[in-house]
Amino acid sequence: MTAVTTGLGAPFDDLGPVRRPVDRAEVIIVLAKEPLPGRAKTRLQSEFTSEQASALAAAALTDTLDVVRATPVRRKILAWEGDPEHWGRGFELIDQGSGGLADRLGRAFDHALADAADAPTLLIAMDTPQVTRELLATSWDGADAVIGLTEDGGYWAIGLRRGPAPEVFASIPMSTDRTGAAQVARLLDLGYQVKLLPPLRDVDTPDDAERIAADRPHLGFSRLYRQLITDRDATAGASVDLHRIFDHAYHGRSLEAKTVDGVDPLRIAADLWHRPADAVDRLVVARCQPPVLDLGCGPGRMVAALTESGRSALGVDVSSVAVGASNRRGAPTLRRDLSGPLPGEGRWGTVLLMDSNLGLGGDPDRLLRRCAALVAPGGLIICETDPEPYADETHRVLLRAGTASGRVRWARIGIEALAARARRHNLVVAERWSAGGRTCRAAHALATRR
Repeated sequence: MTAVTTGLGAPFDDLGPVRRPVDRAEVIIVLAKEPLPGRAKTRLQSEFTSEQASALAAAALTDTLDVVRATPVRRKILAWEGDPEHWGRGFELIDQGSGGLADRLGRAFDHALADAADAPTLLIAMDTPQVTRELLATSWDGADAVIGLTEDGGYWAIGLRRGPAPEVFASIPMSTDRTGAAQVARLLDLGYQVKLLPPLRDVDTPDDAERIAADRPHLGFSRLYRQLITDRDATAGASVDLHRIFDHAYHGRSLEAKTVDGVDPLRIAADLWHRPADAVDRLVVARCQPPVLDLGCGPGRMVAALTESGRSALGVDVSSVAVGASNRRGAPTLRRDLSGPLPGEGRWGTVLLMDSNLGLGGDPDRLLRRCAALVAPGGLIICETDPEPYADETHRVLLRAGTASGRVRWARIGIEALAARARRHNLVVAERWSAGGRTCRAAHALATRR
């Protein structure tokens, strides 16, 4: 049939106005399930209780549904598993049905496309609370399929203009690091013109949750995450976590330190703790003026080296395993928390913060103030710093050794950053040096009290 144009410029055919094609999603499907304890976000349970994990899942779902409700589209569908009470407001509700994820995806699309053929239909899940109206309204640029990949190899969204949907999803391996790539390949094999949406990170693990909460702090999900972390830190206590974790590490278990962005602020070389002092350690020993207090001394390699050099020294550590090992090697050591009373406060010639101990607790200013209170006027505070001179960052680090694990705050501080902080605490940098032979390739900063 032939279209004609009226004097007003509106296109018509003999059946009425010709509908202009819309090049963005007209239908949005949210694929979700009831966030029940023990069933929702179970991978978060490595750091949260099942109730907390389900609460985070509920917060992510709430953020997602709120964004979809605020997005102007013709149809909003909630493909649901569980009791829909309190969740379906503003949505057309359908049941996901049985079968695997591929079956449920195909069923949801078939339902939507059957009633709105050729209407761009976008499906998302409940795993990306950071999704925005702008992302949902992204232009398809004439494509007949869109897909948004995730950092773990899956995808957070998929959109189709046409079916049949089952052949799009049949036999795609779901929940693997190749799912996204396999889905794109299938769309291309079926002759779809595909557009890639911006990638997102979905919430599966505690690291995912931490990253999203940091990047999008205004979300309800982020506020709940911060509250759960604050409550847990307040009840658990970082020193208790460190005690258990480092007890395992000093027993010879592998110690892992992990952050969401892959940074290891501890730069751990656990075998270094048990070896005799190396050439870099001996450079530090030569600069120490006695008596020397080694904070967080571990199994006592530095205390032993100081004692062998003729300098009086004492180590302190929270780990009973470390204290026992240090004393057995002839290095006097006490089990103490750095924040509690320590022997000889204000009379030490040198206070040592070796390895990555300057970052302990994630508050270098507080630790420097503590050291300044321990050292005698004119004494030394020797700190091993991060190899990056201007590094000044605080991370939440997941420490794991054996069966013990926990998140603690740890800071990365470089020489230049330390110098700036030292001046704020009536300390001046007297000497700086670096030396090789260390797996962490650490530099050292020497500060003296005015």
